[in-house]
Amino acid sequence: MKTSNIEEKLEGDKAFDEKIIVDNAPPKLHVLLNDYLAKKQLTKADVIRRLNIDRNYGYQVFNGKRTPTRNLLIRLALMLELDVEQTDYLLKLGGKPMLYVRNVVDARIFYSIKHQMGYEDAIMFIWNGDEA
Repeated sequence: MKTSNIEEKLEGDKAFDEKIIVDNAPPKLHVLLNDYLAKKQLTKADVIRRLNIDRNYGYQVFNGKRTPTRNLLIRLALMLELDVEQTDYLLKLGGKPMLYVRNVVDARIFYSIKHQMGYEDAIMFIWNGDEA
């Protein structure tokens, strides 16, 4: 159930029903990541290789055993061509701060997403070629 539907239900109900919240918990980060991979028809191995991260660490992230860094989540969002809302949701599920455009790096990330830059171009633009 969408968050907006839960809000409508809570607003319209006369009594609070905790079950609606429990039954509609947000997905786990690794489940969402794997869903995005499946939709984009990407394999974990390909993504890990393209991100140039340690193989074990990458698989632990995709299996829910490790929480990725904020920069890794952003790089994943760029690689998966997520929009700003999806990127913020990914960051939120990862327990990281959402994009804040008053921060120069975050503004560059926002700009990269909105202007649909390719992954490599976005990385160069955001971090001036430094691996994030």
